[in-house]
Amino acid sequence: MKQRGNSPKWLVLTWRLPATSSTARVATWRSLRRLGAITLTPGAVILPHNEQLLEQLEWIAEDIVQREGDAYVLPVTELPEAEEDQIRRRMSDERREEYSELREAAEGLARRLAKAELRDREPLERSQVGRELAALERRFASAVGRDHFASSERARTKEAIESAHSAGVSLQSGRRRN
Repeated sequence: MKQRGNSPKWLVLTWRLPATSSTARVATWRSLRRLGAITLTPGAVILPHNEQLLEQLEWIAEDIVQREGDAYVLPVTELPEAEEDQIRRRMSDERREEYSELREAAEGLARRLAKAELRDREPLERSQVGRELAALERRFASAVGRDHFASSERARTKEAIESAHSAGVSLQSGRRRN
């Protein structure tokens, strides 16, 4: 028996919550969404195997049980190649879309900042720029946490956020960015 082929590649969480528990369902869905889980069927999701995700799924499973549901975290050692490709593609497509939205927001902010003059900006507006940049950076960090297969869009999105940040720094220091 080969040991190499027996190590888990995927984690599946299956669960059932009482039908009357919409709050628990929403909380579970949000937690799984934050991890980048892909829905297989209602009540079953899949993620790539790693110790951090295993621990997080175990916490979610425990929360489901505490809410009077049933939950199981199952390591999966092998899937048919076509199914594995489909899961990877779905995860990659979700991250690509998320990164695209972030990149567009960062590019839009950078364009707005490039047009702005410091003397035309109120202090409140400058602090709003800081909040927008911080929000973009938080959203990017969250997306990276869900990017289990290192999307090619990650670097482009990071560059767009860095460009927006540079434009914001230029605005706050009184220099216009070309």
